Amino acid sequence: MILGKKELTKIQSDIRQTTRPSWHTNPPPNFGSRSHGKLKADQWRSLIEFDLPVSLVQLWSNSDDRRVKLLESTMFLAMAIRWGTSRRASQKHVEAFNRHMREYLTSVINLFPDKKLKPNHYAALRLGEFLLRFGPVHGWWMFPYERLIGNLQSINTNNKLGALRPFTYDLVD
Repeated sequence: MILGKKELTKIQSDIRQTTRPSWHTNPPPNFGSRSHGKLKADQWRSLIEFDLPVSLVQLWSNSDDRRVKLLESTMFLAMAIRWGTSRRASQKHVEAFNRHMREYLTSVINLFPDKKLKPNHYAALRLGEFLLRFGPVHGWWMFPYERLIGNLQSINTNNKLGALRPFTYDLVD
């Protein structure tokens, strides 16, 4: 187990005490418990980019060698996410993203030699190319669609497809 009760309690406390800009997605304050449900992609991004590094630095910076290496791995991922999701895309951004993502994946291989990388890990290595071709990911990522699908899934239709119209738009005045 990587995160124990002590670490989860610290992360949850830090999440509750953090003041964020209104546009920033908060991870659930009960992160790590079953009651929070599945995290959305933007919550994972926020958690890995900011919350985990802040809490883990306080917990693990003077810890055993493995914990320090896990902290370094988390920092590589946080930096890759930061550079990869920036509102700007330039050669500098791509190079920084690629460097941090490679460091992160190398650290994962070293920390977990019995595990194999997943297709998403390899796909992440291609993100830099997409940044140069399509610009910042904010223009083409899927968070808005994920939110819409989540809203649609929460509508109770009582298995009467087509009988429920949750909203209508009046297209003619």
